Amino acid sequence: MPLAGTDSRPGGLTDMDRFFLAMMVSAVLLLIVAADLLVNGLGVQEPAANVASAMPVSGLFVR
Repeated sequence: MPLAGTDSRPGGLTDMDRFFLAMMVSAVLLLIVAADLLVNGLGVQEPAANVASAMPVSGLFVR
């Protein structure tokens, strides 16, 4: 009979434990993405800056 508080299982995670942990991590990540989309919406991000059309600094002073 094992003593109280001891665990006779070998160390490490079983296959079921690993699967459950992977499912929980995936669910949390999915909730984070869903909450982000709910708060920010799909089209709220600013468009990328068009660097090619920006005027060079030297062009601001020379006319």
